[in-house]
Amino acid sequence: MKEGKAFLKSKMKWVGLVGLVLSVFSLFVHFLLARFTEDGFSEYQSSITIFSWRPVFEATDLSRTSPLYRRLWGPVGQLESLHPHANPKGYYADPSAQSNGYIFVRIQGGFHEIRSSICDVVAVSRFLNATLVVPEIQQTTSKKGISSQFKSFAYLYNEETFMAALAKDVNIVKTLPKSLKSARRNKEIPVFRVPYAASLYYYLHNVLPILIKHSVVELVVSDGGCLQAILPPDLEEYQSLRCRVAFHALRFRQDVQDLATNILHRLRAPGRPFIAFDPGMTRDALAYHGCSELFQDVHAELIQHRRAWMRKRGIIKGKHSVNSAKQRLKGSCPLTPEE
Repeated sequence: MKEGKAFLKSKMKWVGLVGLVLSVFSLFVHFLLARFTEDGFSEYQSSITIFSWRPVFEATDLSRTSPLYRRLWGPVGQLESLHPHANPKGYYADPSAQSNGYIFVRIQGGFHEIRSSICDVVAVSRFLNATLVVPEIQQTTSKKGISSQFKSFAYLYNEETFMAALAKDVNIVKTLPKSLKSARRNKEIPVFRVPYAASLYYYLHNVLPILIKHSVVELVVSDGGCLQAILPPDLEEYQSLRCRVAFHALRFRQDVQDLATNILHRLRAPGRPFIAFDPGMTRDALAYHGCSELFQDVHAELIQHRRAWMRKRGIIKGKHSVNSAKQRLKGSCPLTPEE
């Protein structure tokens, strides 16, 4: 028994000794590799001057005739292979003169939702081979104090630029024909409250048959979009079309551009006081983040009602009643004008 214990202790000593030797050897190899790598890296770094600013700019000939100057400031390679994503990728047919009918669109929401929705409905109109009526922006038709000279779409954007920029993409008209106008007034036009981020196949199977049957449909778009954000690879042309709408077709009317230019000049002028306006204090933003309790009047009830509507539509997953004070401390609530 004693011999067994002695043998076990001796064996453990040998194991410990071997482990110590391996550790020392590993440490030695580590220092050796570190020194070798440092020497090699310093030689490598000194041989490549394009990524090391000291050898390039210290005691270096940068005259216009030097090879280094021509290397740094010479002609850039050809960039013909790079194209904007908004450009058509291949053969792109003009819109058919014989369309399947008219699409009349009513857009609800704030500025960002309006812009996104317009991009989507143009792509949908192209997909369904439909004639798009210039969209109606609900916010401009329901607000007081807006001049009758600028109604709906024309209140924000230049209609002529919009139609001209998309002439090779989709047929666009300013208004419905007279016969369809009366049908809309009498509420005889089929209406679709389009779900948020619907697929193109939703329109193919649900909207197109009704469009062909009645020659016109009305789409009510809210929540900032009626088409899925990322389309399948075989529908890439419609993704590019949305880019053309966003960056080429949508241009503010001249009065809006002039106002923006004047504001920028005043902000940039030295010593001029200015007021900053934050459009984040909207009912939708307050309802989404649960900030209604910050108000003690009828606005609180309206915000709570809006939050209940968002929960019903599945836009938010949280509880109906939220501690607004905690939300504000977390930074979730928009800043008030005083703040």
